[in-house]
Amino acid sequence: GDPAMMKKRLLLLAALLMITAAGCGKADSENTEQPATEETVQEDVTPPAPGEETWSTAPSYSATLITSTPIRYLSVTVGATESDVNMTWYSPSSAAGEVLLTTADDTDFANAQSFPASDPTASEITSGYYVNRAAVSGLSPETEYIYKVGNEEGYSPVYSYTTPTFSDTFRFTAIGDPQLGKPVDELDNQKTTFKKVLNKIKYHFPDSSLLVSLGDQVNNYDAQEAYAALLDQGVLYSMELAPVKGNHEQGGHQYSEHFTLPNLSTLGTCDDDGDGDYWFVRGNTLFMILDVIDETKWGEHEQFIADTCAANPDVKWRIVCSHYSPYNSYQDYLENAKRIRPYYLSFTSKYDIDLVMCGHDHSYMRSNFIQADGSYKEYESPAVNPEGTMYLTLSSSSGSLFHNPTAQNEAAVAKKLKKPQVTDIQITDNSLKVKTYEAESWEVVDEFEIQKQ
Repeated sequence: GDPAMMKKRLLLLAALLMITAAGCGKADSENTEQPATEETVQEDVTPPAPGEETWSTAPSYSATLITSTPIRYLSVTVGATESDVNMTWYSPSSAAGEVLLTTADDTDFANAQSFPASDPTASEITSGYYVNRAAVSGLSPETEYIYKVGNEEGYSPVYSYTTPTFSDTFRFTAIGDPQLGKPVDELDNQKTTFKKVLNKIKYHFPDSSLLVSLGDQVNNYDAQEAYAALLDQGVLYSMELAPVKGNHEQGGHQYSEHFTLPNLSTLGTCDDDGDGDYWFVRGNTLFMILDVIDETKWGEHEQFIADTCAANPDVKWRIVCSHYSPYNSYQDYLENAKRIRPYYLSFTSKYDIDLVMCGHDHSYMRSNFIQADGSYKEYESPAVNPEGTMYLTLSSSSGSLFHNPTAQNEAAVAKKLKKPQVTDIQITDNSLKVKTYEAESWEVVDEFEIQKQ
């Protein structure tokens, strides 16, 4: 036989054995980095067609468990610009912490930069722990970094974070309610499913560094074990999260302790001054995240939108995110939607909002283009210079709860799927494409494109 072919086969066999060995220690696989041999083997294998995938199509993105160190509840949240990122963590040490960050090749952190955390404050929720918040800035585009958080008394494991292209052409990912812990005895299963969903995001969209989560990250605002299930995910250490406050997060300081948010406003606050409306810019796109949970403040959001649009006059696209949806399709939530609707109609056309993304419904709905007076126009995709605003209400991303849609005139598409979903948004200078997938099979649920010419 051909010695080169023989050698190739032996190498392939060795690689397969390594994978098999990695697969056997499933209980430990969370704690270890997977060998990098998987990709070399998969090169010759045709990936399954969309709609025919399984959970195992996406390799497991493994990272060392944070619980192997004294640090807890690390969250990596969106920064004001592409070159910023916010990090928040709990430490048993009352001394100030830091983020140590360096490029991926500097594995011993010899040239690491230190980003000091603000004065740690004692957690109001987890006794014996202190909340640290640090703003990382000055990041370069398309660079793989490694980092760890903590202080001399103990650091987290080392995690990696790769910046995207700093460009008007970019993609981000959006998910509806994970609502981990509904019911509580399903929490471990939901954490595993959520991890599989995150693996798919990492596998299909390696160039997406931003994950927008549209509220109800957890089912009970005071369930720290649900926050641990949400945050202790390797994928979430590697991309930035833009959380939206949901009604299930109302009631205490947990949400504010866990997330540090950019350009945080005093408008729309709900439990304390650590929530409220906030905004950030990516490329040519302005993201405005509304905290709509306190009904008595629904009238404040227009002021926030006005101020934020005035501060960012040069953007091409404007996206608003909120938990409650003014245009939804789940019967029991329609009354709430109709009550909040006038507040959105007061600002969406006036400030030229292209897309409103919401959660809460656990049922998928994409609206027609809603006009200032509440009427709507129907467009085929691609919609060129459409008038009005498109509303997208996303279903569950963890499978914890699904609702049946009912027919609504404003709906272009309404679907119930009993599987978690993921939405991919791709933006260029003149187009915005949304595409929603059923996460396990990767079947396309719905897609639509808006063009500005």
